Amino acid sequence: MFTKDCASRPLALTAMECLVLRLSATGLTTGEVAEHLRIGLDQARRHLRDAIVALGASSKLEAVVIALRRGLIDLPGA
Repeated sequence: MFTKDCASRPLALTAMECLVLRLSATGLTTGEVAEHLRIGLDQARRHLRDAIVALGASSKLEAVVIALRRGLIDLPGA
């Protein structure tokens, strides 16, 4: 489904941070991301928070936009 491996790129994010951002970019809520990945909501929130901090963003939306612009994540079918 998602093919880019952003962990090997500059400003590396963990694989899980990338996945959480990719799923968020498709419009899923953090709760839906947690369900999709079969992880706890707190764990999904932690991965999202860590990605936001790593990218210097101030929100989930900003983190997704930064990650897309920098080529760290892609959207399915894009």
